[in-house]
Amino acid sequence: MTIDTDEMQKFRDLGFIVLRNFFDAKTISTISDRLDTLESKTVLPGEEARYYERSELTGASVLLRVEHIVGDYHPELQELLMGDKPLQCLQQLLGERPVLFKDKVNNKPPGGRADSLHQDQAAGWSTYCDYFLTMVIAVDPNTRENAAMSIMKTGDYRKELMTETWEPLSDDDMADLSADEYEVLELEPGDVVVFDSYIPHGSPANTSNRYRRNIFLTFNRESAGDHREAYYTDKWKSYPPNQAADARSADTFRV
Repeated sequence: MTIDTDEMQKFRDLGFIVLRNFFDAKTISTISDRLDTLESKTVLPGEEARYYERSELTGASVLLRVEHIVGDYHPELQELLMGDKPLQCLQQLLGERPVLFKDKVNNKPPGGRADSLHQDQAAGWSTYCDYFLTMVIAVDPNTRENAAMSIMKTGDYRKELMTETWEPLSDDDMADLSADEYEVLELEPGDVVVFDSYIPHGSPANTSNRYRRNIFLTFNRESAGDHREAYYTDKWKSYPPNQAADARSADTFRV
């Protein structure tokens, strides 16, 4: 896939781009089926990692994320997510070959908490390198009702950390963000968003009865090195995966 000149300029100006119908319906259906299987299988050492939290809205234990999903332990999913089309798109945006840094399924079930307005780079990523792109793949419809992501649409942000590491930009209700500055990214399955690691974004709590899953694939330039193994080694020491019975409170969250 080639991104046209106008879209490339939009990405440079705004820090994000929306690519509609990037994955066809058959591919997204297969990805969805593979995620269902992944979330129900026995976790083996070195494979995917699950993170459960206690819902602030319902008190139930909810699976909010499954990380480290790309690997030869999930060959079909890896082939679909890391195929020529997404990698060519990312290479065009990065200006060189993309290298996978981290990967996750972000679940927003009914009762799922808000994600405060933040920059991804603030999640300790500068330890590894100073610039990343994240490709978000919509697996389910993303609507205002089920907590679609909001993202700054003006391009008026600094390409540097605007807070201390691990600090959100704001704890205000995401639903109250100015429509002049932020866009709610309502997406259909198969749509893709690519954004840089400094653009402010977040999402409100899901107070609807509709489940929503997105896949987040984060990449750096090849010239910056391959840091995925180091990142997950560090993360699993400081913030290990858990079980439903040991669901954490929302205030322990780590990106």
